[in-house]
Amino acid sequence: MKHVKALLVVAGIAAFSVGLIAVFYPNQQAAHADSLARAEILASLGAKQVCSCLHIAERDLDSCEGDFTFDMTGISYTDENNITRAVSHDGRVSAQAKFTPGLGCTLIAP
Repeated sequence: MKHVKALLVVAGIAAFSVGLIAVFYPNQQAAHADSLARAEILASLGAKQVCSCLHIAERDLDSCEGDFTFDMTGISYTDENNITRAVSHDGRVSAQAKFTPGLGCTLIAP
């Protein structure tokens, strides 16, 4: 009888643990996906904005990064060969904008 009670207690704890995982783990995945989706949008916005600032307004990178009215500190920018790249989340999220004379800056596939 003691073994049956102990087995029922262990089974109850296991079921409770599985229930918690089932309830909370998908929410964590959705929150992470939502965070990455926002980061992709902000990186794209940043790449286009900084590209235009550098190549159309002909300002320096430090000056361009100061234009944002919201927090973009997690995004770093580089510019080589008329392509401005924005990177965040340790390289997992990136966006690129290319400057073409006469057309301006457009987003391109990273």
